[in-house]
Formats: sequence, structure tokens, C-alpha cells
Amino acid sequence: MTKKLGILLVVLALAVGLTALPRNLVVVEIGTGTWCVYCPGAAMGAHDLETNGHAVGIVKYHSGDSYNIPASTSRINYYGITGFPTAYFDGLNPSVGGSASSSLYNNYLPKVNARLAVPSKYTIAANGTMTGNLVNIDVTVAKPEEDTNTGVKLHAVVTESYIPQIWFNQTHVHNVTRAMVPSASGSDISLATGGQVTIPLSFTFQPGWQLGRMEVVFFLQNNSSKEILQAVKYSLPGLVNAPPVNVTALSFYNTYVTGSTYQTVMLSNYWNTPLTGTISFDNNIFSCPTSNYTIAPGQSQSLQVTFAPPAAGDFSGNMTITTSHPNYPSIVVPLSGTGFLNAPPAATNVMVSGPPVIYQDLIGVYTFSDPDGNTQGNSIIEWLRGMNNDFTPIAGQTTLTYRVLESDLGYQIAFRITPVDQHGMPGTPVMSPPTIPIETLPPPQNLTHQVIDQANVQLNWQRPEHFGGRGFVGYRVYRNELLVSTITNPSNTSFYDINLSPGIYNYWVCSLFNNPMMVSDPSNVVTAYVNVNNNDQVSPAIHSVTVYPNPFHTQTRFYLQGKANSPARINVFNLKGQTVFSTNALTDASGAFELIWNALDDNGNSLTNGVYFYRILSGDTDHSGRLVIVK
Repeated sequence: MTKKLGILLVVLALAVGLTALPRNLVVVEIGTGTWCVYCPGAAMGAHDLETNGHAVGIVKYHSGDSYNIPASTSRINYYGITGFPTAYFDGLNPSVGGSASSSLYNNYLPKVNARLAVPSKYTIAANGTMTGNLVNIDVTVAKPEEDTNTGVKLHAVVTESYIPQIWFNQTHVHNVTRAMVPSASGSDISLATGGQVTIPLSFTFQPGWQLGRMEVVFFLQNNSSKEILQAVKYSLPGLVNAPPVNVTALSFYNTYVTGSTYQTVMLSNYWNTPLTGTISFDNNIFSCPTSNYTIAPGQSQSLQVTFAPPAAGDFSGNMTITTSHPNYPSIVVPLSGTGFLNAPPAATNVMVSGPPVIYQDLIGVYTFSDPDGNTQGNSIIEWLRGMNNDFTPIAGQTTLTYRVLESDLGYQIAFRITPVDQHGMPGTPVMSPPTIPIETLPPPQNLTHQVIDQANVQLNWQRPEHFGGRGFVGYRVYRNELLVSTITNPSNTSFYDINLSPGIYNYWVCSLFNNPMMVSDPSNVVTAYVNVNNNDQVSPAIHSVTVYPNPFHTQTRFYLQGKANSPARINVFNLKGQTVFSTNALTDASGAFELIWNALDDNGNSLTNGVYFYRILSGDTDHSGRLVIVK
């Protein structure tokens, strides 16, 4: 007898297990806020649950930010949430805390799986309509099996996802609670076993909400124990049977003949099976590159519908979209457009303003005109780099201002404008005359000196060429390679060096720039003999050597300063130590010598880019340095 009773109990238990209702999904409710530094981890965890296909309904109650609503505050208080983020799984098993950078997916998944294994005693189904901004929903709750829970509430939460928002490492907010219907208190449900009830709900769709991004999560909850007994979710457009196309008509205005305009149409699949269909037109002046489509559940596809009028006048037609959804076998979208005659605009007086110097700003200047009196639209701007009428557009440079780069050194820069009117009609592209080859930061010009009272030196110079450029702030004065003065007034072009001991002093001046802080190459070098004769035997034959510009593109200058009529030998070597260029030099009566070298070797061949070395020998003196050729 005992054995038979045991078998009967096992059979009854199996029967109960076989008739138990599956849990549709687990409701994951999260208290969060965009101010919360650890909430991104919860956001990523919830998003990963959805994208990995787990049966969850995500609901987020925001606090302390612009997404907070009274209903969210009520639910946060209902659970007694004090730390953010906090997640509840079917109203139980809270997970408190988050991460600033890592997903909480691995924390959340075991709790989701544990709740999915718990059967339910209820079913929930819903259908709705949307008329204007009024949404009406009928929710049917049934209890086919006996259940001991009391104080059961039906909650309906309207959520929105993919709302653009930069917060910490996130770019959107998802599953934001927009409304609870009829309120955070829910609707009372009291059913006998085998009974069912239909609860009518309604709410107003608010401006700014995006229908295609919205869901409604329905769940039954024991108000005392807080356990959620069953849940289901719908896309809101699918629930109210919204049409899969987002427009009812398209109108194209002010499209010029020979031109075209387009508008974007969104096709959305709000249902649980793939949506397929075709797109066709009854007037070929309207077109779309897509003629067949397949859209996965919950996804959307954009269509570019183009209008190209062949003549001036009004045109009309229809776009027919067929779909595999039984409620929308064919959708007809009326189309209309107006074409008009339009003459192209013109650009004149195209030029480049600004100094042709690295790190400086060049400005593109032009005059826009249109024979029809149209205003300027989005004209196309380009900056080009090149030489000898061979110019190439510089990638990414599409504004009227171009900041010259070091890589532009030695090249010419030009500005090209394609004028476009307010209707999108382009004119003929026009290129400015190019600049002279881009130069290094210009040094002061024509430095001179005068020895006064055999103890002082007066220096005078002229402002650098292109001195009106960006960030020119003054000068630095050097004596025998040591900085002796920084002058912060660009208009001050003189310096007085006093109380010098007898000796030979080499001076040069550099221009000073900021934004960024940089110094030009040296000016010409002057040599002052203070109580020393120029041909004094104690002074070296060559006192100083300056090579400018360096690096250089096409040519550089060697400046030698020393005794009058002093011979010297200039040699240039490559990295292998081979002599590639050599010449003799002889200082003049003032002790100066200048050589312009155009980067040709002794055979007249142009030297390639790279690093070279120079050496200048004169008697017992030896001056050397590095040269860089950049072409």
C-alpha cells in the first residue's frame, strides 16, 4: 500500500510539472542615473542580455537626471533602493553595485537563468490601437492553474531605447521608463483558477518619443513579496499594429532641372518574423535603388527616394511598397514634386590670403554670385598642395581656413571653390593662384651692427617677411650662440649690447612665435670686433658659419664671416661619408661670403631627400653641421 501511494505521488508531481506554464521572460529592473559613475557597467550588462538573445524585459528607473519621472521614483522607493546601480530579477535577488568600464553581464546572467527555470501559473496577452497620440491597450490575464499568491498587481511599463546621450563611456540610454500605466501602483488582479480578465489601459504618446524605439513590458507582481509571477513584452509599434513605413506621402519642392533631391523613408519590422517585399514606382522621375527587401524582426531599413525633374513644372506619382505582413499587403505612398529652371552660380576673385609660412593660417577668399539671385548653399571647399601646376587635394581640409603644416614646406598651396546655390545647383570649380612655396618661419631681415666707443654694439634689423602672421610676438638676440635678450615687442627692431670686453662677437636674431611657441632660423650673422682689428692675427680666418634655411626644399644659403680675403673650402657629404658637393670660397673685403646652393651634386644631379653633413675648412679652423633636404 505504501509503495502504491509513493508511485501515485510521483505521477501527480510529474503531471503538475507537465502542465506548469513556462515563464516568458525575466523582468530586470535597474535603478540608475546618467550621473552615476558605476552605472555604465549595469547598462552594458543589460544591453548584453538583450543582444545575446536572453528572454528578458529590461526596465530602468532613472533617478537624479532628466529621465526621472514620478513613477520611477515610486518604484525605486518600493524596492528601497539607496545605492546605484541596483538590479532586481523578477523583483528578487538584488545585485547592488556596478562598474565604470566593464559589463555586468556575467553577474546578471546566472540570476536570469535561475528565474527562467521557475514555472508560472499565469498568462499575459495584449493588443492595442493608436489613434493620433492616444494609445489604447487591452491586456488579458489568465490563471489556468491554482496559485496561492494574493495581492497581485498588473504593471505596464512603457520604455524607450537608443536615446542619444553622452555619459561616461556610453553614447545612448536604453530601456528608459517613459510611463507606467495606469500608474506605478498598477492594476489589481484577483482571479479564480481557470479565470481570466481583460484590463483596458490607455496613455498619451508624448512629443519627442520615437515610436520605433519603444517597448511595453507587462508583468504580474505579488505586491507584498515583490516576486514577479509572469511577464511579457511587446514592441509598441507592433502592439498597436503600426504600419511598417514611416510616411504617408512625400513632397519634393524646388528641385532644379538636371538636378535631383531625395528624401529618406524608413521601413521597420515591428513583428517577430522577417518582413519581405518590393518597391516600385508608376512614374520613372521618382526612383529608389532598392527594389526588394528583407528586414529581420525588430530591425529597420532606410530607403532613399529620389526626384529628378526632366523639365520645369509639377509632377506626381506613386510608390507602392508590398509587404509580407497580412495587415499591410500593399502600401501606396503618393509622391509629388516641382521642377524649375535654375542657372548655375559663379565664384570670382578667388585667392588665398595669409602668409605662406609653416604653422600660419591661410584664408580662402572668393565672391559668390548667382544670376537668379539665389543665396549661397553648401559650396564645396578644397585646399590643394603641389608645384608647377600639378596640385592634389589635401584630405580633410574643407573649411575656409587652412593651417600650414611642416609637410607643406617647399610646396605651393592653392584654394579651390565649387560654388553651390541654396537649391544645391553647383557652378564651375575655380582655383586660386597658388602661393609661393611654403617657407619656414621667417627670420628678421638685414641685420646690421655698429661698434660704439669700442665697448658697445648697436644692432638694427628689419621685421621678418610675412610678419603679420599668426602668433608673431618678438625676437631673440644671440651673441656667440648664447641668448642675451628676449624682446617681446615686435616693433622693437634694435638692441644695444654694452660694456663688452675686447674680443670678436658674432650676433644673430631670431623671430619668436607662439601658438605653438617656436623660434625661426637665424638672421644673417654679423661679426663685431670690439677692440680687435678685423685682420688681427689672433682672430680665426672664418669666425662663423650660418646655413639657412635648414631643412630646405630647393635651395639653401651658406653664410661665412671672417677675416677679409680669407679662402675656405665647402664640402657636403652623404651618410656614407662620400663627398657629393665641394666648392671654394673667398671672403670679401668686409670678411663676408655667401653661397646659394640648389642641392645639386658635383655632376649637376639633384640630390634626394635625406640627411647630409657639411664641413668648411679655412686654415686651422673647421666648421661642420647637418643639412636636411626635404622635397
